[in-house]
Amino acid sequence: MPKPPTKKLETDGAPAPSGSPAVLGSNKQAVDALLGKPVMARALLGMTAQGEKAYAYSQSGNEIIVGFFDDIARYLAVTRTKGPLTGFSPAEISSILALNAPADRWISEKPDRPASSAKTSKAAKPPKSASSPTSFFLPGKDGGIVGWQPGDEPFVFFLQPSYPNQPHLLLNEWQVRRALE
Repeated sequence: MPKPPTKKLETDGAPAPSGSPAVLGSNKQAVDALLGKPVMARALLGMTAQGEKAYAYSQSGNEIIVGFFDDIARYLAVTRTKGPLTGFSPAEISSILALNAPADRWISEKPDRPASSAKTSKAAKPPKSASSPTSFFLPGKDGGIVGWQPGDEPFVFFLQPSYPNQPHLLLNEWQVRRALE
């Protein structure tokens, strides 16, 4: 039986409560200790010139991609790699949210109905997912964490837009979705 870690993980100001390890805002060594051995991954924000590096961690039918700037985790994507390629269930989302803070600290909102385009055409393809996207927000120091699950698609994405002495990151849902396809 493996021994539990004896070192306290360095979270460098991440919004998780004390004693709870958090992925976003942690250094790479702490993320590796939490998630296991990674492999290099494709950077999702297209900011490699600004120091973006991404690593993939495999866990129980899912791939966790963590993006780092100057050795600090700034974004996290969880994609389903095995099983039905559908959106995550509420229980799965709770476990994913817990990568940064307990699920009850997160604020989530789902639009009442999906946004419609101004023009509709009979020849237009129906939307890929029947379910509305869900947005997530974790209030906290340095702007907190934002995220979203795009309807029934098999991924969820989180971003820590602000971090001291680092560039501000803007969320571009289209770019992230394209990078994960």
